[in-house]
Parts: sequence; structure tokens; C-alpha cells
Amino acid sequence: MDLANLGVEEWVAIGSAALALASLVLNWLVVRRQTQLQFETLKAEMDAEVIAWTHEAIDLVSQSIALARGRGAAYAPEEFARLAHETSQKLSSIADRGRLFFPNEAPERHGQDKETAFQGYRPPILDAVVFACNRLARVDASAAHPDTEAAEFLTKCRRLLVSEAQNAIDPRRRGQMLRRLAVGRLDDKTSAYALSAELGEAMESLYPGYLLERRDAAWIANREAIARQHRR
Repeated sequence: MDLANLGVEEWVAIGSAALALASLVLNWLVVRRQTQLQFETLKAEMDAEVIAWTHEAIDLVSQSIALARGRGAAYAPEEFARLAHETSQKLSSIADRGRLFFPNEAPERHGQDKETAFQGYRPPILDAVVFACNRLARVDASAAHPDTEAAEFLTKCRRLLVSEAQNAIDPRRRGQMLRRLAVGRLDDKTSAYALSAELGEAMESLYPGYLLERRDAAWIANREAIARQHRR
């Protein structure tokens, strides 16, 4: 094309096309930026909801520890029984609410006879809450002395809960929440599944038949293999 021979109309057409292209590129950049902002906003809102859930769960497990330590001293039997019942019910509720953030892993491999939300393997963060709920519900309210064994068990539950929650909401990590949980575990020196297994086996030793599936080395290896698949 000989630019020297172009008339006014041709130059106007070229200019209009260039403006249209520039407008299209600018619009794409604006939309892309808005999409990124919406994604970051949504992620921040989700993290805020998880943090709120974690705060409530930590408070309830801490209340359980206080009850176990105060049995027979700070709490009379009737008061202890009432508070332990109320707290264990709240723990049960918050465990199920936690399933909205932390669904079971490998639902196609386990519990096919259960409702959809309960198929698969419960993640360690929910194990911590469920075990705390069940341990508190089994504390003997009539004893006249603190239940230090239960308090120690519940403290381990709280530590596992805090560690797994921190892995899930660490702002330095990116990706979906389930993958952030898996990536976060890479920083931990102790496997979350090993800690969860330890708590489960402790419940089994105290209350034979509590576990539907023993949490031995093979169980831990299987859960860690499933987690590695999620990281791919």
C-alpha cells in the first residue's frame, strides 16, 4: 500500500481502526485487572470466614481444656456435666460447619454408604475438633479431681487445629485452599496425619471400638499418598 496516495477517507478509516484496537486492548486490560481484584477479594473473604471459624473452634477447644482442668475444683459435678454437654454439642456443630471449608479427602475411596459430605477421609483439622468433642463428652463429671489426662489430650487437639488452620490461611501461599493445606504441610516437621493418628489411637485405647479404622503406619502412609496426589 502506497501511503502517499491515501486520501483523507482512507486515513480516517485507518485512524478509526487504530483507535478501536487501542480501545479493545485497554478494555481487555481493565477487565483483566477487575477479574484479578475480584479473585483477590473473594479469596480474602473466604480466608476471613475460615479465620472466624478457626477462632470459634479454638475457643471451644480451650473451653474444653478449662473444663477438664477444673473438674472437681472449679466446677461442681452438675455444673460440669451441663457445661461439658453444651460445649461438646457446640464442637460437634462447628466440626460440621468446618466441612464447608475443609471437605473430606478422597470421597471415592471410603464411606460410600454415607451422605455425600461424609464420604472419604476427614482432614486432620476436623479430626482435631471431632476428637476434642468426643473426648470431652466422655469425661466423668462425678470425679472429684481435675482430669489432667483429658486436658493434655485436648491441648494436642488444639495444637493440631491451630497448625492446620495456619497452613490453610497463610497469605504467602497461592492456589486453592485444599492445595494450600497440602503445600503448607510441607513446612511441618511432623506429619499432620501422624498427629491425627496419634489422637485417634489415644481415643481407641481409652474407648475400644471408637475407631472404625485403626490409624496405624499403613493408614498414615495412605493418607499422605492421597495428599501428594492433591498437590499434583
